[in-house]
Amino acid sequence: MLVSNSEKSRTIKKLDIRGKVCPMTFVYTKLTLEKMREGEILEVTLDFPAAIENVPASVKRQKLGDILDIEILNNEKKTWILTIKKI
Repeated sequence: MLVSNSEKSRTIKKLDIRGKVCPMTFVYTKLTLEKMREGEILEVTLDFPAAIENVPASVKRQKLGDILDIEILNNEKKTWILTIKKI
C-alpha cells in the first residue's frame, strides 16, 4: 500500500512490500520511485533478507535515488525500513 503525507514541506511516501520476494521487491520500489519527484522521500518496509541488499544496490546502480538509511524495525521478524531520496 502506498501512502503519502507532507512533513515540513517534503513529501514522504510509504511502500509496504512485506511478504514480497526478489525481484518483485525492486520492481515495486522502482515503479514507485519513477512516479516521484526529485527530492521526495520513500520509506520502504520489507522483510525479505536478500532484498535489503539487492534493492539498495539496484536503486544506486540505476541512479533512481540515494539511500539515506536502513533501519531494523524488528530484528526477530527480520523487518527493515529502507529510506530513499529520489534523485
